[in-house]
Amino acid sequence: MTTTTSDAVRTDTDTSLPDTVGAAAAAPTKRYRPNAGFVVAWALWVLDAVATLAVPDSLHAAAPLAAGLLWTAVAVVLSAWAMHGRRQRASALRLRHWTPWLTVLAVWILVWECSTAKSGWLQPPYFASPQHMLLVFYEDAGILASSTWHSLLLLLIGFGIGALAGLGTGIALGWSRLASYWGHPVLQTLGPVPPATLLPLVLVLFPTSYSGSVFMVAFGVWFPVSVLTRAGIAGVPRGYFDVAQTLGATPRFLIWRVAVPGALPSIFTGLFMGLGASLGALAVAELLGVKNGLGWYIQWTKGWAAYPRMYAAITIMIVVCRTLMVILFRIRNRVLAWEKDLVRW
Repeated sequence: MTTTTSDAVRTDTDTSLPDTVGAAAAAPTKRYRPNAGFVVAWALWVLDAVATLAVPDSLHAAAPLAAGLLWTAVAVVLSAWAMHGRRQRASALRLRHWTPWLTVLAVWILVWECSTAKSGWLQPPYFASPQHMLLVFYEDAGILASSTWHSLLLLLIGFGIGALAGLGTGIALGWSRLASYWGHPVLQTLGPVPPATLLPLVLVLFPTSYSGSVFMVAFGVWFPVSVLTRAGIAGVPRGYFDVAQTLGATPRFLIWRVAVPGALPSIFTGLFMGLGASLGALAVAELLGVKNGLGWYIQWTKGWAAYPRMYAAITIMIVVCRTLMVILFRIRNRVLAWEKDLVRW
């Protein structure tokens, strides 16, 4: 039996962790032994706990017991993970995949602890020890949670409005020559304008600070989504439309069943770029007088020189950004499962 080259050669070169773990899970069970890298990572987390609890502080450090117990808990979890990996090969492979990151994180915490609380080399108020940061998260948990919720709500509303406006603008410019003639120069002129420069104008035009903040976030999303949606629709091969028209397709069918699906890779790229731009616009938008949110909290704590609290809000903003990006990539991977050489996240 003859096998063609396209059947014999696999074109998908993606070697991401989920595929590796899935294949390994189906393989015969094999006892896992922790390698040297895992032992080093585990020992470093134990060393973090010992350094935090046993080494005296040169400066007054808050809640060293809580930090030491947390690092001890991480070491216990790693031990349990390794024991589970002896029975589940997929779990063992995941542990092996994340071991370098766990090692680097443990080293970073050890250096951070020694350079702040233990040696006093980096002193407050500009620098804070790990246990001080943990205390900030505990003491300001309520206001940080409220600020995160308000920022997330403002971001999602602005991102949704900006994405819908960008899709509409991009589809119109990519489909209609008349719309492209009049709209594309306007897009080229207004789109690159940073949302922060519109702050004085927004204060005058919008009745409330919240509506102005939503506009600034939406404006940051609108431009990249518009540009890449237009480029995606313009890049759909003309033959697709000819075949559909031969089969009796209506203009509405051509737009929503041919043009938009063909432009989805570019549309998602615009959404990724828009998400990053919206987060930058969010920090500026919350300067309009919004009384809650991470951007407001950062400015408020900076004014009081409460730098550990400012670092806590920045950390939460980074986590929120990464979480939203991962969710968007998961949606993209499911919608564009047919696309070859898909960039994974």
